Amino acid sequence: MDEKIKDIIETLKKEITSLKNIIDSKEAQITAYQSTQTALYTDVKRLRSVSEEHQKLNGRLRLEINELNGSWKKYNETRNKLKKKEADKLMIEKIKKYEDKIRRLKNDAKDLLNYP
Repeated sequence: MDEKIKDIIETLKKEITSLKNIIDSKEAQITAYQSTQTALYTDVKRLRSVSEEHQKLNGRLRLEINELNGSWKKYNETRNKLKKKEADKLMIEKIKKYEDKIRRLKNDAKDLLNYP
């Protein structure tokens, strides 16, 4: 009977050792899982921060685009005014040339009419 008890005790010791190994393995798995979760949490925080910065940058870019669009509109308006002024100036120059030509033709016509 002592031999049977020793065998049972030996079997129980092996089972306890096996269970301790299983527990150690599970604790290592839990630690690895926790490390993974911590790394993932850190990544999520970083991605949220990046997303917030991206949103802020997009907002600033939209404002700059709106300002540039306003500036472009003003530029085009100014350019069109200058083109109109330039066209008006050219038209006035042509009118003056034609006035001079008309004046000369009138004088020539008078001279011809006064010719003896």
